[in-house]
Amino acid sequence: MKVLKSNIFKKRKCEFGNFELVAESGWKISQSFIDFESGLLIVSESDENEEHWIDTGFGSRTIPNKEHKIDTKTGDILTFKEWSKYFSYETTEFISEDKKYKLVTTRVYEPERDSDGIKEELIEIETGKTLSSSDGIAFRKEKRENSLESHYRRKKELEKRKAELESMPTLSQFFEMELEKLTERDVILEYYNSEYIFKLIYTGSVFELLKVSANFRYNLDWNSIKYSFESTFSSIQEFVSEFLTDKTWFLNHSPFNLNKDGSKGNQLLKKFVVYFFNELREKHDFTFDEYNQMQQWENHFYQLDSVKPEEYKQFCSNCKASVSYYPRYPKYICSNCSSKKITDESGLELSFSNIGMSGGLRITYKKEGEIIKEETSQWQKLCFIEGKRFIATEARFGGIVIQTEK
Repeated sequence: MKVLKSNIFKKRKCEFGNFELVAESGWKISQSFIDFESGLLIVSESDENEEHWIDTGFGSRTIPNKEHKIDTKTGDILTFKEWSKYFSYETTEFISEDKKYKLVTTRVYEPERDSDGIKEELIEIETGKTLSSSDGIAFRKEKRENSLESHYRRKKELEKRKAELESMPTLSQFFEMELEKLTERDVILEYYNSEYIFKLIYTGSVFELLKVSANFRYNLDWNSIKYSFESTFSSIQEFVSEFLTDKTWFLNHSPFNLNKDGSKGNQLLKKFVVYFFNELREKHDFTFDEYNQMQQWENHFYQLDSVKPEEYKQFCSNCKASVSYYPRYPKYICSNCSSKKITDESGLELSFSNIGMSGGLRITYKKEGEIIKEETSQWQKLCFIEGKRFIATEARFGGIVIQTEK
C-alpha cells in the first residue's frame, strides 16, 4: 500500500488527514479506522485474486490480508519498532474491586500478522482456577472490553435473565391469567380441515363452536362468510376433552389467525396443547412429518417469554431421559447415549466432528481404536448404538446431532 501525501503541486485529502490511501495493485482497502488507544490509523488491505485465497474447511476460505499502521500527522507507514513506542508490552496484573478475580494481560507482537495481539488470563483468586484465557486483536476502533469486564457483564446479564425466567408463569398460571382476561365475543381458536372452517368463541357465559363449509385460504372474502352453529361447551375444558381426544386432531386440523395486528388473541388453549405435545414427546409417539404439524400448532400459541421455558418438555429418543427442548431436533439423543459406542453397518467404530468453523460433517472410522479413514462427502450418516438405528448430521449452528432414524 502507498500513502500519497500533499505537495505544492497537488493537494491530497481523506477523512483521516492530508493524504490519500492507495492499495497495492490487485488488492483493495477493506478496513480503515483510528485505533482507540493510540490514535494511529489502522488500514487493512485484502487480496482480490481468489486464486490466492486459502481453503480452511467446509465452505470457508481465508483471504490474504495486510495491516498497516499510519501516523496521521505525518502520513508515514510505521514499522513495529516505530508503533511499539505507543504501547507497553510488559505483563500487567489487575485485581478486581471485590478481590475475587485477577486479570493478567500482555500485549504481544505477532510477526506472522505484523500486528499486535492481547493475551489475557482471568483467574479466580480463592481457588487459583483459570476461568478464561484468550488471544485477541489489539488494534480496535472502540474501547476494548477486557475479560474481567466481559465476565461481570455476562454475570449481570445471566442474573437479569434468571430473574426474568423466575417471574414467568407456569402453564397453569398462564391459563388462569388468560381466563381472567376473557371477555365476551373473544375468539378462542380459528382452525380448519379439508371440509370446514371452524371458529370457537366465548359468548360471555359459554363457548360456542361455529363452522362453515368452505376451503380455507387467506384471500377469502371473510366478511361474507356465514358461520352456522355447531355446538356449545360450558367450559374450555369441555371443548378440550372433546377436541383433543387423540392425535388425529392436530393431524386433521390446522390453526390460523386473522388478526391484522398479528396478535394471537386469547390463549386459553395454550396449556392444553403444550401438555398434549409434551406427552407425545415423552412417548415419542410421532413421526418427523407429524412433528411438523405439531409445531404448526405449538407455534400458533407461541409467545416469547409468555411462560417458563421448562414448561416445554423433551426427552431422549433412546433412553427417554429428560433433555433440553430443541424443537429443531425432536428425536435427538442425550449426551449419555451419544457417548456410547457408535458403529456403522459393518461394525466399524464411528466418531463425528465438524469439518471446519463453517460446519460440515466429518466421519471418522476406527478399527480396534486405530483411525483407518475419514470422510467428508456426506451430510448425514446412518449409525448404530446398541443395535438401534440413528442418523448423525451436523447441527445448524455447529456441533453434531444424533437422532433416531424415524
